[in-house]
Amino acid sequence: MNRSAAGSPDSGPTPDSTSDSDDGSLVGPAADVVFTALADPTRRRILQSLADRAEDAGALGHDLGISRQAAAKHLRILEGAGLVTATRSSRRRVHATDPARIREVSDLLGTVARGWERRLASVAAQAEADEKGTRRT
Repeated sequence: MNRSAAGSPDSGPTPDSTSDSDDGSLVGPAADVVFTALADPTRRRILQSLADRAEDAGALGHDLGISRQAAAKHLRILEGAGLVTATRSSRRRVHATDPARIREVSDLLGTVARGWERRLASVAAQAEADEKGTRRT
């Protein structure tokens, strides 16, 4: 994972670090950037707030009990990960979640979950078969 000179994960991703390929797929370093962004509880709270409505850094900061500057820092990291988009509305930058990127993350986690469910079902079936074999003996 790329880190700033100070080595801080809070420095956030660089804008061109969100994908390893031209299609922006969520693999390799792109996944690292997204999950690093999601590792912070404040950023997860911001995403939850933005799921309901688009807001600027000041409003988000107020809602979450953090400064506008702190909210802006977290928003830059989320934007760099592709999880949030920003548009200009007069003098304000209004942020919203990027549904397509959120769906990519959800799909990836769903794939991982299904893999684990298959593995656990296989282990359970083997344990049941072993138990039945033990009873017959």
